[in-house]
Amino acid sequence: MNMRESNPYLSIVVTARNDDHGGSLLRRMQTFVNCWIGQAKRHGLRSELIVVEWNPPQDRPPLREALSWPADLGPCTVRFVEVPPEMHLRHRHAKALPLYQMIAKNVGIRRARAPFVLATNIDILFSDELVSYLAQGPLQANRMYRIDRLDVATDVPVDGSVDAQLRYCESHLIRCNTRDGTFSLMPDGRRALEKLDIAPAGCGVSFGAGWFPAESDGVGGAFRWLGNDAEVTVWQRPDASEPLTFEFEPGPSAGNEPMTVQAADAAGKVLAESIVTGRSQLSVPLPELQNADVSLHLHVTGGGLPISHDPRILNLRILRCGWGTWACSLPVVTKLPGGELWMRLMHAIRCLAQDGTLSIVFPERSRLRRITRAYVNAGGLTGALLRRNPPSSGRIVETATAKMTSPETATPDDPVASVTVAGAPRPAFLHTNGCGDFTLMARENWFDLRGYPEFDLFSMNLDSVLCHSAHHAGFREEILREPLRIYHIEHGTGSGWTPEGQAQLFQRLRARGIPWLDCADFVAMAEQMRRFGSPLIFNRENWGFAEVELRETTLPACSSIAAPSRCGRSQSVTSVYPPE
Repeated sequence: MNMRESNPYLSIVVTARNDDHGGSLLRRMQTFVNCWIGQAKRHGLRSELIVVEWNPPQDRPPLREALSWPADLGPCTVRFVEVPPEMHLRHRHAKALPLYQMIAKNVGIRRARAPFVLATNIDILFSDELVSYLAQGPLQANRMYRIDRLDVATDVPVDGSVDAQLRYCESHLIRCNTRDGTFSLMPDGRRALEKLDIAPAGCGVSFGAGWFPAESDGVGGAFRWLGNDAEVTVWQRPDASEPLTFEFEPGPSAGNEPMTVQAADAAGKVLAESIVTGRSQLSVPLPELQNADVSLHLHVTGGGLPISHDPRILNLRILRCGWGTWACSLPVVTKLPGGELWMRLMHAIRCLAQDGTLSIVFPERSRLRRITRAYVNAGGLTGALLRRNPPSSGRIVETATAKMTSPETATPDDPVASVTVAGAPRPAFLHTNGCGDFTLMARENWFDLRGYPEFDLFSMNLDSVLCHSAHHAGFREEILREPLRIYHIEHGTGSGWTPEGQAQLFQRLRARGIPWLDCADFVAMAEQMRRFGSPLIFNRENWGFAEVELRETTLPACSSIAAPSRCGRSQSVTSVYPPE
């Protein structure tokens, strides 16, 4: 038995049709195929590539014929599963939506043979470090593996070597998609400042991991939220004697207690510290740049209060970053009585403006807790006036619990010294940005969840729902870090989501009458899963067309005919979809 015929360790599931979706589809897919097969051979990764060809156009050749394939596939098997037009036409929006991406991926996941299954797309390349890592067999069940996605320019050399393709990706970066947001990149890979940002263009400062995207303050300025930790890179400075100064104020996660913010160098030495009680500044003296960047680590101690309808911890609102020192440019509302309440009110207004809903979240205070407990035990205002339920008559049922952890061990799901009102909606803070391009789990866990929701909709946010279902099913999210990477080859504007093409994409969907799961509905699902501590399972046991016989071809093509894969069993033969 040769290596390709042995049992695969990893199944890679993609879906496509030969319709030039996104522009130069065959070129992007050929690049993906060449790179993956080359890397699987290089690292000896036993894998199977499952291509689900959904609703193939009748006037074009199938993908297995339109693409070029090496004579030697090494340890990689390539399988094509065809979902014919008859099956596609059963869907309500079939005429407007030629490919149901998530249902198609379920078809491939259902028929995967390997113990681990990666759902990805046909325009993704993997760093050599990532493939080497996977080849070592480190994956574990009950985990959901995620990774940042780096978008690159379109002209990846399709016929170049694996090394040439990856060198092109490394030197033609466009943007990164992280858990914290989507950010444009400079040619050297540093995050670029946004058009409206807290630092001026050309200041030599880049905001790295831990920073959320810049937002408008509504009066011509910008701010950024900061949670517990964030990285800053200084790569040039106008005057070596000037400190780097940050101006900030408490955010809605601050609570009523003072916070401390520190700036440390790469070695962990604290360079500056400030206690945050209202509008404040932190001036950081820096060493001279000696042909190398200076890295700073900002760390906030305190705060950590969770917020309704927002999974993020928003301890500080950073208003300005620049060289030198200056007087606070805006009214210091947070130093006045009720200032902290004002900040919370502003956040509440933003929540109401976005989706019209708001739940109360407050920090635990022992005095407040005694008062509220006595009030409830008394039977509310009426009970207190009528003295129906004296405090000694019974104990209140706890509806909120405090989570006491240190800032070093706190996570978004385990905030520092915080308590939320029972039922206050707040989704878990998962890495769902670009999750349709890389979600990796054990095959049995995919089966536990019954795959992606098989809604008759455009694929927007359905992959994110799957991630939250996995999380609340107990499959711990593990984010693969540098130097493990995936690269996404840029497609045509509006053919898929990009910051620049978002409006065009939604306009096109509306024009065609294609619905999608909007952000508010997705958040509501995520909040419900968090509230009940349980996943939402949308599909029946026949998910992924388990009961349907589909044509399957394995490269090199086999001439024999056999029963198709069902209920997770697969055959390395050609099988025929029976006519209705």
